[in-house]
Amino acid sequence: MRKITILFLFLIIQFSIAGESSKNISNYEFPNIIIFYVDDLGWADTSVLMMNNEKESASDFNQTPSLERLASIGTKFSNAYSPAPTCTPSRKSIQLGKTPGRIQYTFVNDVLALKRNLTWGNFTSMADVVKSASTNYITAHFGKGMENEFMKVLGYDVTDEFDIGPNGNFHGEYDSIPGRNPLPKNDPKRIYSLTDTSVNFIDKHANNRPFYMMVSHYGVHVPHEASSELIEKYRNLPRGKYCTDKDYIDLSQMPEGFRITSWRLQYAAMLEEIDMSLGSIMDALTKHDILDNTYIIFTSDNGGGMNPNGPLRGCKANLYEGGIRVPFIVSGPSVLKNYQCDIPIAQWDLLPTLHDLSGSIDKLPSDLDGGSLRSVFENGNNGNVSRPVEGFVFHYPCYFAPPLSVIRLGDFKYMRHIRTGEAKLFNLNNDYSEKNNLIDFMPEKAKELNDILNEYLIKIDAEDLNEVYQARYDQLDKFEAQSYNNYEKSISGLDPEKDIERINHFKNKLNNDIKRFAQNREEVKENMVNNKW
Repeated sequence: MRKITILFLFLIIQFSIAGESSKNISNYEFPNIIIFYVDDLGWADTSVLMMNNEKESASDFNQTPSLERLASIGTKFSNAYSPAPTCTPSRKSIQLGKTPGRIQYTFVNDVLALKRNLTWGNFTSMADVVKSASTNYITAHFGKGMENEFMKVLGYDVTDEFDIGPNGNFHGEYDSIPGRNPLPKNDPKRIYSLTDTSVNFIDKHANNRPFYMMVSHYGVHVPHEASSELIEKYRNLPRGKYCTDKDYIDLSQMPEGFRITSWRLQYAAMLEEIDMSLGSIMDALTKHDILDNTYIIFTSDNGGGMNPNGPLRGCKANLYEGGIRVPFIVSGPSVLKNYQCDIPIAQWDLLPTLHDLSGSIDKLPSDLDGGSLRSVFENGNNGNVSRPVEGFVFHYPCYFAPPLSVIRLGDFKYMRHIRTGEAKLFNLNNDYSEKNNLIDFMPEKAKELNDILNEYLIKIDAEDLNEVYQARYDQLDKFEAQSYNNYEKSISGLDPEKDIERINHFKNKLNNDIKRFAQNREEVKENMVNNKW
């Protein structure tokens, strides 16, 4: 009897150990990962100092207490870069671990990529590398996607991209789209619905299976919208450095364009709502006791759209620091707490980072541009990032802004106009505002960076500017032909004498379309010869 009892106790202990081991495997050996992706957030727009010794690297007006909380338990990066100065190429690049130049999609409405009918569903994504670590991982993407490619195609198990309910979701649906449900008045930026969806996902899978979730907000992209209560809060706060009298005039007298793009009180309120979303997610992780086992990465898809953009030169849609330097804060297992890391990083580093953090042993693609950030997460400025390429290359052969190719290597940033060849050189270590062009004083450094830049662009068969311009002309020709076709269909069957009013309506619409396309062509021609950058 004694032997049976001992054996029984032994079996209970073994089962308990096995159960605990299973729990450890599912909940602790594999960490949870959350990427919190904001739209058009400037480097210095939050209340977190991106550089401890630079007062202007944080806003003196906007309040982001949840982000301050995240920074207190994690590491902020003072030299973090988005892949591009506009959203869509960044959103493709971050998923694939490659520069926009390499994936051949370099700006919003990349006409050459669209003309070529490029797709990226067969590329290895962040969701793919995480799931390669363990089949137990579940992956999710909520919010703004990457335009002409569904997130399901990139390996995400759960998305909201096909949701057409009362507050459905679709790429870029930060404004009402014809044929879909209008945006709810109480949630015009989908901040609250995306928060609820994200928290519900955590509640469902916490302590059940490890997860990777990307929360991709539409804020703080235009049109700027926020609750009236929060706007009034900021109206009664002391003015910030960049606030003007125009921000405080009566709403009825405020020009609509200013109200939805430049009104700093509304922008601050919208940003605080985004911050509340981050706080809700952190609270959910805390509730389930998994905050310490969850990597949270907070960043933005490009630089700020507000001007001036803090202390940085430029803003969204250009390759000065204001267009590509972004907030980047991470917390999680072994991540240094309340720390500032000054090592330059780029968002195409995140795919190999997730591969490393999840523990995947699968071989990574050979043509990545990024390297794992785990060493700098854990060791800060004593860590290192090993990448297969030198420096950060930004190739931007667009038709609506100065076309530039740029490389940052070490402290130096070299910028070259694709058409004219004019170049600029900055030492970002002591001139992150890019005020002092060193091109005439450091010709050898300029040549070194120019050679490295050329080598990379040749290697990736970078998009040609002339082909981009031609693709834009072809696109406008197509649009014009469609307008004529729509006009002919619209007036077909109408009586020239009885339906004069309707015919004139369609004719005016056609004329307006043709006029707009002509203006678009002139804009392309202007950018082809415009040397002002």
